[in-house]
Amino acid sequence: MQIDISFRHMDPSDTLRDYADEKIRRVIRKHIRDDFDAQITLSVEKFRHIAKLHLTYKGISIKCEESSEDMYQSIDLALDKLESQIHRYKGKLRAHKQSSRPTAKMLDVAVVAVPEVEDEIEEDVADTAAAASDAAADEASAKIIKHESLAVEEMSVDDAVMKLNLESLPVVVFINADSKATSVLYKNEDGTCGLISLDK
Repeated sequence: MQIDISFRHMDPSDTLRDYADEKIRRVIRKHIRDDFDAQITLSVEKFRHIAKLHLTYKGISIKCEESSEDMYQSIDLALDKLESQIHRYKGKLRAHKQSSRPTAKMLDVAVVAVPEVEDEIEEDVADTAAAASDAAADEASAKIIKHESLAVEEMSVDDAVMKLNLESLPVVVFINADSKATSVLYKNEDGTCGLISLDK
């Protein structure tokens, strides 16, 4: 078991460190008896006191963040959210074994660098904008910088939803245990999930 507590944009405080350490141990031990790792980041942005928690347990990551005008309150709110997520997925967390899921296939994933493009052009350089735009288009094009192999695991849609939520991922690519199709699960803006089947 390891708990790392870091401070950003604020002075380190032993009192806050002890408070966060004691509280997260108490919350997690109510639900998890095995070893776990946790990272707590406490930061201040203007008037917002932000507490970010990241718990790793048996290959699953749970992330949550809360903010308020008081750091102690932010820690409590973040821990409430963490406890709610652990409680919701407790049965699956206990049964989850990353190594037991067979790897069905490997996918080649391209890592693409997307350059920043200026949104506005000042009036005094408007005359040269047309000439520069062609050259900028070549420089500003997205480029593949490397390829990586992605292990695509077989799992149920429920497990894919759990992975999407717990790890705060934009998408989950998996082999649907029911249809055996390579599938992509993603989250919509309204909180629902979309499912795309790539195999026909």
